[in-house]
Amino acid sequence: MVKLVERLTRLLAWLAGLAVLLMMFHVMIDVLGKYLFSAPLPGTAEVVAAYYMIGAVFLPLAWVELSGGSIVVEVIYEKVPERAQKVMLTLADIVSAVYYSVLAWFSWGVAKHAYKVNESVDGIWRITTWPAKFLLPFGFFLVVVVLVMRVFMGERNRMTATHSAVEI
Repeated sequence: MVKLVERLTRLLAWLAGLAVLLMMFHVMIDVLGKYLFSAPLPGTAEVVAAYYMIGAVFLPLAWVELSGGSIVVEVIYEKVPERAQKVMLTLADIVSAVYYSVLAWFSWGVAKHAYKVNESVDGIWRITTWPAKFLLPFGFFLVVVVLVMRVFMGERNRMTATHSAVEI
């Protein structure tokens, strides 16, 4: 189970990187089309906002948590004994899991509603946006899985991700 979660988090980190790469090329084509040919690519802003950015932010959340890349403040942590540090880390994982669970719950409701009403953005073209809404609860749920597994495994270092998502 641990290996599956680790591989899935790395895969999603790769997909997030791919989303950034696709966004870069999409915007570059739009800018080149606009300034060289006076023909911008229709719907670029909508696709970037509705798909690429959401994928780039929410897909790698579990990998960021697993690799220890989230923001931490260690002012008090460094000054307490090692046993208290372990308790603080476990407590932080539990609080984070509850927080991400709430976010997953609410974003699932938003995603279901978006699907139900076939949410889209109108511009020159109509762009369906509801599929990207499901990336939020999926990303949040996977973070919760990582945090819960880390709490129940007892040791924070038993589940790790490499600091690069190179190995899938």
